[in-house]
Amino acid sequence: MPRCRGGLSVTANCVPACLACNGHKSDADAFDWYRRQRFYDPRRAMAIRAWMDGDLRLAVRLLEWANPEPAATPPHKTGAAPAAPDWAFQAA
Repeated sequence: MPRCRGGLSVTANCVPACLACNGHKSDADAFDWYRRQRFYDPRRAMAIRAWMDGDLRLAVRLLEWANPEPAATPPHKTGAAPAAPDWAFQAA
């Protein structure tokens, strides 16, 4: 709850945000503000809500779901052809 609406100035009531975002959020509810942002992700919103409710295990699982591990791709030099796949076609 924002301090202007009676919220306390304690760590549990703080929203971690950069200076620009915090200024833009102003006295709005953090979730109402977040929903209007172009970077809004409902999966992350659910994780944040779980964290705020104290369910850290659920928050971590939701964040893992929201940020899956990217598939490993072999590095290659700029302008060079990508590395050959691990498989190859064979003529019969």
